[in-house]
This record gives sequence, C-alpha cells and structure tokens, in this order.
Amino acid sequence: MTKVLLSKNHISFSDFLRGASMFFLICSFYFYLIIEQFTPFSNVRVPLLFFSYFLFGIKIFLTRKININTLIFSYLCFSLVLLLLSNVHWLNRFDINVYLSPLTAIMVIDGRRFFNKLFVILIWLTCALALYEFISKSYIFIVYRETVFGFQALDEKLFGGVAGIFRSKVFFEGPLALSQFCMGASLFYRKHIKILIPIFLTAIFANGRLGILVCGIIIFAYLYQRYNIATLIKRPWVMILVTFAVLGFMISGILLLDAASIERFKEVFDTHNAGNNARIEYWINGISTYFNYDLNHLVFGNNGYFLQVYKNNAENGWITLLLNNGIVGFIYYLFPILLLFARNFLRLNSDFIFVVILLFCMFVQTFHLGASANLFYWLIIYSLYRPYAFESKK
Repeated sequence: MTKVLLSKNHISFSDFLRGASMFFLICSFYFYLIIEQFTPFSNVRVPLLFFSYFLFGIKIFLTRKININTLIFSYLCFSLVLLLLSNVHWLNRFDINVYLSPLTAIMVIDGRRFFNKLFVILIWLTCALALYEFISKSYIFIVYRETVFGFQALDEKLFGGVAGIFRSKVFFEGPLALSQFCMGASLFYRKHIKILIPIFLTAIFANGRLGILVCGIIIFAYLYQRYNIATLIKRPWVMILVTFAVLGFMISGILLLDAASIERFKEVFDTHNAGNNARIEYWINGISTYFNYDLNHLVFGNNGYFLQVYKNNAENGWITLLLNNGIVGFIYYLFPILLLFARNFLRLNSDFIFVVILLFCMFVQTFHLGASANLFYWLIIYSLYRPYAFESKK
C-alpha cells in the first residue's frame, strides 16, 4: 500500500514540475516585457527560460521519460548538431533561436496538456487587452529600442505610420509581433472555432493585414472542413448557418476597421505600394547577397551579416534562412513541410490547405524568427504530423 501511495505522489509531483515549467516558459516568451516594465527587474527573459528548463530537467530525472514521438524527437535534437557545426561560420549569434527553439519544442510537446490550458487562457487575455488598447487608443506599456531612426519609443504614433492608424500590441514590442502571434495561434488551433474567434479579433485589433488574411482563411477552411459540400446540399440550414458565420466575420472586420485601415488592407498585393516595393527590394538584395557568399557561408550561412549591412532581415522567411543558416538550415526547416505536403496531398487530407498556408506565411514573413514564433513553427509541424497529439484526452 505504501509503495502505491508513493508512486501516486511521485506522479503528482512530476505533473507539478511539468506544469510549472510550462508556466515559466510562457512567462519568458510573452510576459517578460511587462515584468520588466512594472517591476524593478530587468533582463528577465533568459532567467525565466532557463528556470523552466531546470524544472523540466528535474521532471525528466524523476520520470526517465519524454512523451514525444521518437522520430520527431530525433529530428528536433539534430538542430543542436547543426548549431555546433554552423555557429563557427557566423558573424554573430543573432538568430540562434532557429536551432535552440526546436529543443524547447520537445519540452512543450511533452507537457502539451498543461501548455494547452495555459495557452488558451493567454489567447483570451491577449484578446481582452487588445480590445482595451483598441478602445482606449493607448498601449498598456511602451518599449524603447534602438532602431534605424535612432533610439526611440515604439509607441502608438510610430506604429500608426503616416496614416495614423491605431494598432494594438498588448505584451509584444509591436503590432507586427502580435499579428504574427495570431497567425501561429490560428494554425495551431485550426480545429477549434471557439479559440479561432478571439484570435481573429486580436488580429483585427492589431491591424495586421497578413494576420487578418491568414486567420480569415483558416476560419473559412475550418467551416469548409466541418461542413463539407455534401452536408450543405443535404442540410440547407447548415448552409445558412455557414453563410451567416462567414458574413459575420467579414462584417465584424469592416465595422472594427476604419476607412484608412481597410484601404491599407487593399494594398496587400499592390506591387506599386511603397512598403511592398521595399519588401521586394529586400528579397532581391537577400538572394543577391546569398549567391555572393563563399562556400562555407553558402552551406552554413552567415548569421547577422545581412542585418548588419541592410539594418533589416530579408522580409522573407526562406530567404532569411538561406542568409543566416545556409542551405543546411534551409533544408532543415523546409523538409518537414515538404513531407507533410506530400503526405496530405497523396491522401487528399484536409490538412493540406494548412500546410500550404504555413508555406505561404514563410514567403512573406520571417515566421521562424524569435523564440516564440519559432516554437510555434515546430508545434504546428508536430500537430500536422500527429493531428491528435495536442487534443485533450477525455
């Protein structure tokens, strides 16, 4: 009897460690800026992150087990090998998260039940604060950073641009990061309409054009997947419900966005737009820079070089991977998508469209940069590889 009780306590303590590691991980990714703003502490991100690793390490020591698919575990661990081989060829370690975040993904996948619970709370909290900022037209805090224009406040005026559009940012440095968060969250929770709704609203409050577009497509894909054409023909009331749902999302976007925002949204694919032209110019410069590398940098990349020269990334995930991590980093990130693309295409799987969306996102955004965005990338890959891995067990 005593042995059984000790075993139960052991499992309970292990779960506590797993949950605590998820809590501190999320704090290190999403709350470090607000902690630094409203407390005397500074540079808290790394200590919080390593404390989450420490708790996870104790949990592994106690259980001697990691709850993750062996193939994916091996693939993610391989990132450490690439890091050791590549970093000696880099100008600096600016984009080191590309090879470190896959290891963080192992921890999250192992504790996915706790991560899901905490992350859903985070999504609703983010939506509520984004709404508050959107209504009040002011940020809950402002970050100061060194930019191409010098050291300045990342405030409402800066992110509003010449159009003077207000864009919510919540816990992040700016609206673009919040919009990217929405894209990652919508792909991750692509089968949960109750979670997709606050994510979509948050993208609207952030006024992120690509975020709104991607979240809207994912919601449409969900409705199409949930109510297929055969069902719509057999059940007219379902067709009416889906039609009203789509119209509702469109109307909510139009009502919440002002005229300047809607005009800005129309310019997403306008090749004459100054912002789009600048992005294309970064793409061209990125490709040109890569093909002028020597052999070592062609293979392993030159992390930080393009940023030093152009004061910006290449505005394209795949080109940035080539520049910073070379062909080995490019293949490391592209291979899982190609594998999922082939598998879902051959099976005519409904997840095929989500693989295409992820591939598309990387063409127009550096979706792999930053610790949290990079983590999202691998969690989305894993959830597509094992569709029910993150589903709650009832």
